[in-house]
Amino acid sequence: MQLFLWMLRLIDGTMEIFSAIAGITDVTYQGQRVNIIEHIAAQSSVGTIFWCVFILAVGLTAIFTIVAIVKNMITNNRNLSSIVGKFFLALLGTMAMLAVVVLGILISNSVLVLVARIFQIENSTKLSNALFNACVGDGWINGYSIAEVDVSNLTVREIMGDYNTAFLGIWPVDWQNNAMIAPDKFLYFPSLVAAVGVMLALLIAVLNLARRVYEIIFLYIVMPASMSTLPLDDGMKFKTWRETFITKIILAYGAVFSVNIFILLLPIITKMHIDGISGFGNNMFLIFMIIGGAMMIPAGQQMFARLFGSADDMHAGGGFLRSAFYGGRIASALTIGAATKMIRGVSHIAHHHGKGKGSNKKSDNNGSDGSEKYSENKNESTEQPEGEK
Repeated sequence: MQLFLWMLRLIDGTMEIFSAIAGITDVTYQGQRVNIIEHIAAQSSVGTIFWCVFILAVGLTAIFTIVAIVKNMITNNRNLSSIVGKFFLALLGTMAMLAVVVLGILISNSVLVLVARIFQIENSTKLSNALFNACVGDGWINGYSIAEVDVSNLTVREIMGDYNTAFLGIWPVDWQNNAMIAPDKFLYFPSLVAAVGVMLALLIAVLNLARRVYEIIFLYIVMPASMSTLPLDDGMKFKTWRETFITKIILAYGAVFSVNIFILLLPIITKMHIDGISGFGNNMFLIFMIIGGAMMIPAGQQMFARLFGSADDMHAGGGFLRSAFYGGRIASALTIGAATKMIRGVSHIAHHHGKGKGSNKKSDNNGSDGSEKYSENKNESTEQPEGEK
């Protein structure tokens, strides 16, 4: 129970980090409450870098325009006025996209906060309380319920009550049932498995959101460079930039939707059970449903990216954990494969060694026959020259 409570407090802390990085809640910067992405994008140093890149992009646009004109002189498949028009369009488009990017960040963050508040209309339960209630089930006693407690501020004795001890004063026996839950009805093993699964899923989601902050600023700074290729490729590079930027903006929406849907459905799932199987089977059912719901948290980011953007680069953030997981599987498979081959090799050598001994023994028993055959062949070989004579 103590391990489970520590995991729940860790989950609550991760959820606070999740809300701050996603832009739902503000962070403190020099005594002021600010939105993390909006404040970083409004920094003077970031603005200075942007305008330096913009001046560089003007020169790149001129170079790409000259390259496009020279290429058109060879292929003659475009109008010269359209190429020159793309030059001015790239310059004006960069200024227009600057306003679009700033407004897009502001509007998306406001809508994101609204989405988070929508889910809190009917369900204000914290994720830690939802997990704890799922593992308690119908074990609440003495009039307590999850709506009246905050698990993160409780101790084990406050939750489980007094008890007598045995085995050197360590093992609890004879529960007094004078606290919040019935200790014999709590799902101890499922609670730890569910807490670990939810924690890993939140970790992957937070890593994706943390990388999103840097990538949005990166895309904001390099936007003039992507517009500079407009005279040469008719906006193909800018199209890639636009799709990537939209993907990073809506990434937080997928995370917020998936987390809140998981919290919303968890109390409903915990009230379900399968008839005709044992209590252990129903515990496994609950574990599968909780772990499956936790896996939806990072998967929700990918689904949202596929619906409204491009999800090709969505494997990062959790890539290290995923690589470690698959690397462990590959290492295990190679180890098992090598051990299997070694066992087969030893068995093969032993089999041939035993077969060789049997052949030697057989040849020893039939040694006289071999000698007679050898003598007959030898006599025939010596008598044949006399017959020719």
